[in-house]
Amino acid sequence: MPIEKGEPWGEELHGEVPGDVIRCSDDASLAEAVWSRLDGEDGALPLFGIDAGDLSTTLGGSGSGRLVLPMDLCVARLDGGEAMPFVAHLIAHRRWWHGEAAAVMNAAWLGEWYLGPRAHPNDGLVDVTLGALDVRQRWEARRRAPSASHLPHPDLSVTRRSSWSHRFDRATMVELDGHRVGSHHDVSVTVMPDAFRVLN
Repeated sequence: MPIEKGEPWGEELHGEVPGDVIRCSDDASLAEAVWSRLDGEDGALPLFGIDAGDLSTTLGGSGSGRLVLPMDLCVARLDGGEAMPFVAHLIAHRRWWHGEAAAVMNAAWLGEWYLGPRAHPNDGLVDVTLGALDVRQRWEARRRAPSASHLPHPDLSVTRRSSWSHRFDRATMVELDGHRVGSHHDVSVTVMPDAFRVLN
């Protein structure tokens, strides 16, 4: 069950660390590792560990602790294509962030940018920031992004959703967990609550 505000999150691991923990090097490899095991015969997934990336930064851990945290998995469909998983973020923007752009955050961080200050990777929601800024505003937003002080902004809408879809007027480059997956018009995202567990 997704975490509620004010409730404790996760549980302490008792006994030995299981030998089948799947270690992942970054956000994208974690998403793929979880996705590839979701259709297992018994439906049970092993524990996962993540060594680096924006989800790891959000969790504030090295991935080598003893706290077991339930996590949401996000699934994107681009122009009606096949489902593609991500754990940290979907970012859609054109060159130099010109025109309409979107940041769909399950994690709080995109590198040094604090783009999802209210995002939590187990609340069943993604934080979506959508809008278009002029050149001066983009420069200022870039300067303010490390502290999240670029928000609120009159030209940016911020919503929290369990699912989200949008059509861009022009084909827009989409990145899932830092990897480019081509330019698209139609983008949709669905959150799968409590899809897997991370040892942190």
